[in-house]
Amino acid sequence: MDNVCVYEGKDGFIDFFNQKIKTTDILFIAGSIHDRYLSSLWKCFFDRSFFNGHIPALRDKQIGFVISGPFTQIYNLREIFEAHVGMQHSNLIGFVSDDMGSSAEINAALQNLASSAVMYSKLGYIKPQMFYQVAGTKLFRDAVWSKLRIVFQADHRYYKKHGFYNFPQKNYKWRLINNTIMLLTKIPFMRREFVKRTKVEMIKPFANVLKKRV
Repeated sequence: MDNVCVYEGKDGFIDFFNQKIKTTDILFIAGSIHDRYLSSLWKCFFDRSFFNGHIPALRDKQIGFVISGPFTQIYNLREIFEAHVGMQHSNLIGFVSDDMGSSAEINAALQNLASSAVMYSKLGYIKPQMFYQVAGTKLFRDAVWSKLRIVFQADHRYYKKHGFYNFPQKNYKWRLINNTIMLLTKIPFMRREFVKRTKVEMIKPFANVLKKRV
């Protein structure tokens, strides 16, 4: 509800993200591909970053990717990264992978990536919104406004403050439900009970399907 991770204080990741990642103007994400997807360490970085909820924590940053592996052969992985940067409301500088040519060509591409990052950062340039950003933002916007608002209250506050709710909403049923339960979660013992039940309620629909199949 407040974008507080259960691992906060238990390892250094959240401090690293808040102090190193969020404070940068330019971010290069480097890693390797295994089995036609991200390495486990790379995947862990993206998964752990979800303590920010659906808030674009990397907004307005310049982001580039330096990749080891058959990146040019895996177009869907490129789409995943493009969507990720778009949903962060950041600027995708580009990709450099070690399967794109000779050493000289790779070095030239890295130099171009770095130069472009500095230039875009100085200009404050962010590319126009593309499909992934527009569609993804609307999906999360609608979900957080209605059925997910109670759980993702920090997202709701951010979306409201930054003008994400740029559409008319007349679903008075969910307005009433959300406002009522959000008020109740301000009471300490109700909040504790809500948090305790969250995991159970989240997996209940899946558990019901599994029971029917068995």
